[in-house]
Amino acid sequence: MLLLLHSGAREGGTPYKWLSVTLRIRPLARFSGYCARRGLKSFRTLDQLPSLKLRTILLGFLMDSEEDGGMNAKVFTSCYKSARDALKCLSMYALVVRSDFAELVNELTLPEIDRHETQHRLRHAIIPTGVMKRVITEAAGYVEQAEAKFDEFAAVFRETHQGIVAAKCVDPAAAVYSTARKAARRLKSLLYEYFRDLQLHTYALVLAFTGMRDGEAGALKTGCAGRRTEGGETVFYVRSMLSKTDDNAISLDWIANEPAWRAVALLSKVNELYYERARLVQQHYGEHLAEDEKNIFRHGLANRWLFGLRLTVFTANFVRYTKGGDGIHALNLSHYRIPVTDADMVQLEEMECNYRSVAGNSGNRGKPYRVGDPFNLTAHQFRHTFAWFIIANRLGDLDDIKYQFKHLHRAMTFVYAERGFKSLNELRSVIEHFETFVSGRSVNDIVQSVVAGRVAGGGGERLARMLASLNSGMSDEVFGTEQQPHFRNVKDVVTFTTRHSESIRGLPHGYCTKGPSCKIRNAADPSHCLYCDTYFATPKHLPYWRAIKANCEARIGRIDGMPNEARGQFQAFRQSLEDNLFAANRIIYRLAPEESNTMDAR
Repeated sequence: MLLLLHSGAREGGTPYKWLSVTLRIRPLARFSGYCARRGLKSFRTLDQLPSLKLRTILLGFLMDSEEDGGMNAKVFTSCYKSARDALKCLSMYALVVRSDFAELVNELTLPEIDRHETQHRLRHAIIPTGVMKRVITEAAGYVEQAEAKFDEFAAVFRETHQGIVAAKCVDPAAAVYSTARKAARRLKSLLYEYFRDLQLHTYALVLAFTGMRDGEAGALKTGCAGRRTEGGETVFYVRSMLSKTDDNAISLDWIANEPAWRAVALLSKVNELYYERARLVQQHYGEHLAEDEKNIFRHGLANRWLFGLRLTVFTANFVRYTKGGDGIHALNLSHYRIPVTDADMVQLEEMECNYRSVAGNSGNRGKPYRVGDPFNLTAHQFRHTFAWFIIANRLGDLDDIKYQFKHLHRAMTFVYAERGFKSLNELRSVIEHFETFVSGRSVNDIVQSVVAGRVAGGGGERLARMLASLNSGMSDEVFGTEQQPHFRNVKDVVTFTTRHSESIRGLPHGYCTKGPSCKIRNAADPSHCLYCDTYFATPKHLPYWRAIKANCEARIGRIDGMPNEARGQFQAFRQSLEDNLFAANRIIYRLAPEESNTMDAR
């Protein structure tokens, strides 16, 4: 442990952090007991064992149950990696020097580690959108109600301070109630109704809108929320201490939003009231406090942790935040009893994370939810959900999340954001399917219009001539060479055209089958499309062409009614109108010949 903490893997190397040390030492301590039961007196004894016996001991340690001193890896497959990291220390510090030791450890563990990563590892679940909305709504609503009551709460709280000063009790906890009973009863009512769960809801909003680790949320200090103006916009942030990726604690800002900022600001004001009470207790009851109580008050006032208090009626009770909120019952996310709905189940299945827990000792590892089960919220789920939401909704990219999460490498960020990219792939598949569907419908409309003799445009006239020459019912095959497709009926044409059309753009005045490669995208001047081989107009587009015809005729009439000297200024515009009028007449003649004949007669 000392070597890992102070020297790392080699002399002068990078030391391991305490958590990494414990993750290696605990399996080693278990391995030492396992070896001792089999008559070995030292790790160095492993150098003298035959290869077969060494393999037997290592394999037994991996597979035996915990009661027998083993790692029980056949049940908890993640133990292969823990055991490998621990056993590597024996060769790293030359406690075992035989050359085949490291090879044997790798042989027994690496394949199983790979198998665990692909088959057994469960990543933290994404919080379903419905559940997240319920959490945010409940938390933000609670904070809003507490804000409305804070002035009254603060006034009553400070009334109880007068009781602390005036009381002559030996026990400071009894001072408030013995001297300011009326204020104490009112304070209790306000605290339990509006402020008792303020820490929980602030904790949830910070996790939801910053992507912090739970340890960084626990390192927040009173007054850590702020706002500033950047580029004319208000930016909200929360300042915390980062220690995960650096040997020293670093103060960094986490971009937040207004609900999180308001919650932290309100809880900070509540904490200040308790700090006032703590200083009064120190001042007036210092001689009655035990030494450990004095230390607790002194450290609590010095550290000013945001979640470092129990919100009580009579005392100032400082507590220590521990990972996951285990040390503060008020921060236990299981207080949110939000049932899983059918829509939540669908989303969990799509994200491949329909399981209640990832912890091996929870009893619910890998077990799926059922409709109505309360969702098991954990602090780290908010971090995964934050990254997923940003990527899936195109609100940022990997670098944005890397900056917000304070990661050193983009590879770590991708672990959190991978499901977001999966969502994008699913969305892309939906879009591609929809494009195929629309293309099929468009092609079918074009071909059916050709069959009915009601199609216009360069592509429409060309397709009409081709369908008139189909092989069906003809003595010779028209399209039978290797270079040309062989169509026997209209269905073949629809299928072939749909398969080989990159994209069919639906324009107000027709279909363009050239897709993104079309250089003329001027829908307002459609005369350019009239003779294009990739342009089709069907009876669906008749209303647009009638409107073009009427509009062009009206504008030409207005230009013709101008004086001669003014008419020349609009000559180019009139030419464009005449082109569109010609195109409209041509399209209408093809799509509705009876209408054109009637108009010609008039």
